[in-house]
Amino acid sequence: MITKIYDKISKLPKWTGIVAVIVAAIVANIPMMLSFDVLWNSILASYAEAGIDISGTLGNLPDSYKYVVAFLGALVTWGIMELIAYVVIWIMSGPGRVRDKKYFYNAVRFTYAVYKLIVGLYSLTAVYARGAYAYGYDWLNFVVLTSLFTLCYLGIRKTCVNDNFVFNTYSRLYSVWFIYQGIVCLLNFMLIIADASYATEYKISSGVMLGLVAVAALVLYLTVYRKLKKEQDDNRSNFIPPVPPQRPGGQDNDEIFRGYGL
Repeated sequence: MITKIYDKISKLPKWTGIVAVIVAAIVANIPMMLSFDVLWNSILASYAEAGIDISGTLGNLPDSYKYVVAFLGALVTWGIMELIAYVVIWIMSGPGRVRDKKYFYNAVRFTYAVYKLIVGLYSLTAVYARGAYAYGYDWLNFVVLTSLFTLCYLGIRKTCVNDNFVFNTYSRLYSVWFIYQGIVCLLNFMLIIADASYATEYKISSGVMLGLVAVAALVLYLTVYRKLKKEQDDNRSNFIPPVPPQRPGGQDNDEIFRGYGL
């Protein structure tokens, strides 16, 4: 079913994926637009406390400025996503390189757009329920991002990845992702635990985040990781090398020369 969805997405023009990402990023910036005035006033107050008065030049921004910032932020988000997608292709280089780049990019763009919509809509809690945002955003962000792009890989592997390297390719991505998340979450946890100024709730939240990374790595190892390892081993054991091309003229030509003792 996942593959069928991505097959349909792959037939869409390239620009649709780009628009989807930018629109989703704008939606994700709605909380920032709603709280822009409060945020901007706090920035001006911080400068004022430092003895720097910038209210004369930046204190009376037009209301439309927040929408400009949201749109520019969406463009930056799209650019970062394209860069990460390019890096992923580089990681997947070699025998398991991406075979259909249009298919790959369309799949990544629409998957990322869904991710931004989910996380962006949850970010509305930053305006209406600050506690839920402070403690739950990192958890949701990690779970949604990991889940959606795992499904994305499973959906595109038949088209984009060499069957004989489907596990090798995934293992690279798996290792890079969980090593990065593990290091970041562990360092963050250690810093928060060591700082007495952090409330107990933040320490618990940071510990839960570290546990989520460990559990997700274990679950994907026991399911997707091992499944793809077996799939690659089966593909390699059933692999039949291509038949080498015959010489010009084929066997008949060879028989003619044999008749002359050659």
